[in-house]
Amino acid sequence: MKKNIFFININEKILILFLILFSLLINQYYGNKGVLPMDSFFVFDSGYYVLNDIHPFKDYWSITGPTLDYLQALFFLIFGTNWFGYVLHASIVNLVLTVFSYLVFVNLGLNKIYSFIYSLGIALLAYPNIGVPFVDHHSTIFSVLAIYCFILGIKKENNFFWFFIPLLLGLSFFSKQIPAAYIIILLTATSFFYFF
Repeated sequence: MKKNIFFININEKILILFLILFSLLINQYYGNKGVLPMDSFFVFDSGYYVLNDIHPFKDYWSITGPTLDYLQALFFLIFGTNWFGYVLHASIVNLVLTVFSYLVFVNLGLNKIYSFIYSLGIALLAYPNIGVPFVDHHSTIFSVLAIYCFILGIKKENNFFWFFIPLLLGLSFFSKQIPAAYIIILLTATSFFYFF
C-alpha cells in the first residue's frame, strides 16, 4: 500500500503551523512598511478596475497577463478595497510557496529540520522583499510550484501532480511571460527526455 505523501505527524504539524504564521506575518509586516511609488500600486489599480467591471485588454491596456488583476479583484471582493487585502494577497502566495516547499523537501528525503530552515529562508526571501502582489514574483512562484509538481510527479509516479503542472504554468505565463516561457520550454524538453 502506498503511503500518503502528505501524511504528517504532530511534530510536523507544529513546524508547518509555524511556517504558516511566519510566512504570513513576515510579509504582512514588510508589505505595510512602505511603498515603491512606481511599482506598489500597479496591481492595486488593476484589481480595482476588474472589481468595477473594467477588464484588461478590453477596457484598459495591460503590459502583462491578467492573472494578478483577477486574483486581486477576488481579494478586494472578499476583504474590501484596502491595503490589508492587497498585502494579504502577496502573503497568501508567500504562504503557499513556503509550505509546499517544506512538503517537497521532506518528500525528497531531506531532513525535516533542514527542510524547515530552508522553508523559513524561502518565506523570508520570496515575497517580503516587495511585500505587495507583483507580476515578476507571481510568475516566478507559479513556475517554481510547477517545477515542484514536475519533480514530485516523476519521483512519486503520481498523476495528481501532473494535473497541476499546466495549470500552474498557465497562471505563471498569464502573470508575466518571462520567466514562465523559459520554464515551459525547460519542462517540455525535460518531459520528452523523461518519457522517451
